[in-house]
Amino acid sequence: MIMSLSSIAAVIKGKLSAGACANREISGFYTDSRNATDDKLFLALRGERVDGNSFVPALVSKGFAVMTDDESNLSLNGDIIYVDDVRSALQLLAKYYRETVINSIPMVGITGSVGKTTTKDMVSLALSATLKVHKTQGNFNSQVGLPQTVLATPKDVDCAVVELGMSMKGEMERIARCAMPDISIITNIGYSHIENLGTREAIKDEKLKIAEFSKRNSILLLNGDEPLLKNSELSDRCRYFVSVNDDKCDCYAKGVTETTNGVLFTACVFGKEIAVELHVKGKHFILNALFALGTCHLLGVDIYASAKMLASYESDGKRQHIFEKEGHTVISDCYNASPESMKAALDVLSAQKGRRIAVLGDMLELGTESERLHKLVGEYTNGCADVLVTYGEFSKFINQNAVVVEKYHFDLTQKKDLGVFLKDFIRFEDVVLYKASNGINLSEIIV
Repeated sequence: MIMSLSSIAAVIKGKLSAGACANREISGFYTDSRNATDDKLFLALRGERVDGNSFVPALVSKGFAVMTDDESNLSLNGDIIYVDDVRSALQLLAKYYRETVINSIPMVGITGSVGKTTTKDMVSLALSATLKVHKTQGNFNSQVGLPQTVLATPKDVDCAVVELGMSMKGEMERIARCAMPDISIITNIGYSHIENLGTREAIKDEKLKIAEFSKRNSILLLNGDEPLLKNSELSDRCRYFVSVNDDKCDCYAKGVTETTNGVLFTACVFGKEIAVELHVKGKHFILNALFALGTCHLLGVDIYASAKMLASYESDGKRQHIFEKEGHTVISDCYNASPESMKAALDVLSAQKGRRIAVLGDMLELGTESERLHKLVGEYTNGCADVLVTYGEFSKFINQNAVVVEKYHFDLTQKKDLGVFLKDFIRFEDVVLYKASNGINLSEIIV
């Protein structure tokens, strides 16, 4: 995106400060004042702890352009756009850009309680077999991140793959209006954000808003193993279902074999059969790969070439990153955690040789369901781990319900003690899983 300051102001119904350089070209946005650059616009967002407006005077004095919802900043001598609400203005600009500049570019939108980023990366990789693809960087999927991803989509790409996250009612509508997907994928309906939404049914309803605000003739790719999605009513949208093993779905797997390096299976995609080899451990990756191949079929990409691309897929540093460290194996999966992803990670640990140690921290944002869901994970550890080490406030319930050979618990005040314990406890050829919500900072304890 390259737009003049005055063009941006016109689209979002903003007000330029007196003396602003109306023709100044803007090519992007940033929210961290430390990342200031001449060609981008600072978004002065009001956060829970920091108000971005406090950085505006210093940035303007150095010649940087800003968007603010603090009217007093209009008195500053610089390139300033004043709006009623910065976040809403950014979303309005993204919607305009999608409708007028990149409307012809197919957009794949991905949401779900678990697996959004993995699916986004696999879909992008598979499509890149024959297409030039723009995708969400990292997990830039929020009310601010998604609009920036849309606005960063070049006009010369063949397709875009974007991730849409939400945690509150009404959020999916706002960002789905920005993306207007041609193909919408819902990976699953879990317990993430149940603290805010109350029930899994409410989470499902919010996720399905991606379809309501997608393009008129858009397609839905849904998890056929999830009853809440399989039985949902969306009569005005074309729906296809993806399953790990249900051969009544449009895309499914058969002949699944777990190897020392990953997973082998035959993908049955809209009547075609393709041999797939994934070099990541865990059957849960099969569903992500099927979503990718189903998307390729729908967009006319050679799925045989796409399957070859999937063989090169690797998890990022915090999502089930498996590596050797000082004679033992580490499974680092500390980006996020929910009951579903905890179980998937424990399945991977269960298949390992050697003494299996599960270091599990709190799953956040589960609200009144927190105790019950942590207890369920505790029951699931039985048979998956030889040693259980829990860390945090709610993980004590995992510990209480687990029946393993050895188990230990550390509260949040014992972070250093946990690190010392693990360093002394872990032996040569052990396999150690680290899994918790990102807010627990368990990755800092990996030894």
